[in-house]
Amino acid sequence: MQTRVELSKNTSDKVTAMLALAEFQYEHNFSIAEQMANEVSLLIEAKKDSISQQQLAKFHIIKGVISRRKGKFPKALEYYLKAKEIYEAQDNLWQVSDVYHNMGMVYRSQKVHEKAVQFYKRSIDIKTPLKDTHGIAAGYNMMGVSYRKLKKLDSAVICYDKAKVLFQSINSIEDVQRVNNNMATLYSTQKKYDKALKLHQENIEQAIRQNRQYSLCTAYYNLASVYRKLGDYKDAMKAADSSLAIAKREGFKENIAKAYLRKSFIYSKLNDYKKAYEHYRIFNRHSDSIFNIENIKQIQALELNYEYAREKLADSLAFAQERREVVLIAEVERSKKWFYFILFIITIIGTVVIILLEKRNYKNKAQILTERVEKEKAKKKLLDEKVRANEEEAKRLIADNSMRLEFKQSLLDRLKNEIKPKAAGNIKQDINSLISELQLQITTESKLSIAQTKIEEVNKGFDAKLRKLYPSLTKTEREICALLRLNMTIKEIMTVRNTSLDSVKSTRYRIRKKIGLSSGQELEKFIQSIS
Repeated sequence: MQTRVELSKNTSDKVTAMLALAEFQYEHNFSIAEQMANEVSLLIEAKKDSISQQQLAKFHIIKGVISRRKGKFPKALEYYLKAKEIYEAQDNLWQVSDVYHNMGMVYRSQKVHEKAVQFYKRSIDIKTPLKDTHGIAAGYNMMGVSYRKLKKLDSAVICYDKAKVLFQSINSIEDVQRVNNNMATLYSTQKKYDKALKLHQENIEQAIRQNRQYSLCTAYYNLASVYRKLGDYKDAMKAADSSLAIAKREGFKENIAKAYLRKSFIYSKLNDYKKAYEHYRIFNRHSDSIFNIENIKQIQALELNYEYAREKLADSLAFAQERREVVLIAEVERSKKWFYFILFIITIIGTVVIILLEKRNYKNKAQILTERVEKEKAKKKLLDEKVRANEEEAKRLIADNSMRLEFKQSLLDRLKNEIKPKAAGNIKQDINSLISELQLQITTESKLSIAQTKIEEVNKGFDAKLRKLYPSLTKTEREICALLRLNMTIKEIMTVRNTSLDSVKSTRYRIRKKIGLSSGQELEKFIQSIS
């Protein structure tokens, strides 16, 4: 590829060759990839007319990848969006799907995994009808990483399995290794350390053979994580040192920060708290630089401009320059004071707003609680009224039953003492039959009259017990159970319930089925045994 760059006859061919070389060197030599991208940037700026939109979009993608691996996430996202705009204008769905995948990688690096998953899914949805097997597999592989970070381990395993099958179907050994690397991290999360170690060591060997520096840096870091979890701090430190050395050499700023953080933790476990603190401070510096890179660039630009102006006017305007420096310093100090003052005011306003919001939230909660209490009171009042109404109805029914009982008793006495002695032979037989039936009704209703006073008392605890033990029983079935508990016969239950014999028998059958009685068990005895 280097030869192709050197043999290029015009700017367009040279840009195409340099972009291809930069893309190839992502994994093998990151410094060369960055160098090629910077040279292309200069060519694009100098020869805009000879650069196609396709080449410009490719350049943005490559710069996005380089920025992401150097921890410049906002810049990476900016490059990807520029590429996406070009590809969408060309209606190039294949490349748009690649951009979505890369945007997912940015959000994954920023630990916004829910959004990362959304972009991977968008990419896969576009690639599926296009039959881009490699792109689909890569999407599933990275989606598995985000699912693992979200603690959705089952979803992660499913994604990894899909990715591995697809990569194997196109015989992409390097990509199968990437999946294995992610699977090893998952095994470590599941405490399957033997499997994790085996895969990490295989990945290191593969990365060394293929001279893939970024993969090798990541593999050493993951190996250090497994050794740390196993308590093997000596081997963990060796792996972390290897990862740090590669990250420093290649300029992988995020990996440098992560390696220092890993070493800090290992030193703390080895009780070397001084080195743990020193490495943690170094981690903080590198971590801060990742997220404040734009500020650093602006400061560097201001410093360069300032140095250039000072050198140019040094001989003729030395005194004026010194005065200008003093004025500039004063302006900087004044700006700092205003900045801190504004920051203080914003802090006070923010505090007041938070207090007001909390106060309003408290009032809203209090109002909701008051409304809820009022509703509960209204419900209780309605329930109390219903209970009183039921009690009145029960009293009325008991009184009515007592009156009927007195009437039947009076009728029975008349039949026995007045009508029967005067009746002829056949009629006397009918009167005897009538007397027997009437006597049976009086006996039954006498029992019921006594039972009515006990049903409510029995039902208080018994009904609650039934609902707890057998929640599938209906209200009617529980009421039948209460009558059986009072040792009532089917005929007596018919009278109380004012229903048919078949209805009572059917209800008894359903009760037996729901409480799981065998054919040899008596329902009445079982009900009466429930305390």
